[in-house]
Amino acid sequence: MKSAYHTAFSIILSGILLALFKSWGLAIASLISGIFIDLDHIMDYLVEYGHHLNIKKFFRACYETQFRRLFLLLHGWEWLIFWGAAAKLTDFNPWITGFLIGYGQHLVLDQLSNKPSARGYFLSWRWKNGFDPKAIFPWHNSASKDIKLTAKILDNLNRKNQK
Repeated sequence: MKSAYHTAFSIILSGILLALFKSWGLAIASLISGIFIDLDHIMDYLVEYGHHLNIKKFFRACYETQFRRLFLLLHGWEWLIFWGAAAKLTDFNPWITGFLIGYGQHLVLDQLSNKPSARGYFLSWRWKNGFDPKAIFPWHNSASKDIKLTAKILDNLNRKNQK
């Protein structure tokens, strides 16, 4: 899911949490975690392309999954279990609970919109599969091949029409 949508969903959810529970800590933690989990994309970009961050290239690489390996270390259902346990152990501290809620909504939205393989957002499964983007997003690779093939056909047609 694009960052603008994560931001919008996080703002709405945080507003609802604030209205329901009157807790700024809960709302702010939900907002922060709902958005900033995506910082792991920067790490993946730097590992793949080096330490010169080109914003345009960064977003293209992320949206088109242009990586040989895709770690996404913060995108893992295992972390949700950790944050759930942390919330329970702290008697549902508003900051930790807010982080849990924002994190959970981020992963759910990514699971639904990015359509990874069924276990694609389990960090342990990605590790087992060598952090291979083709295993995580199998549809993306076939879709990008279809797009490239269509573009090639259109280019050929344009060349023929220009003659």
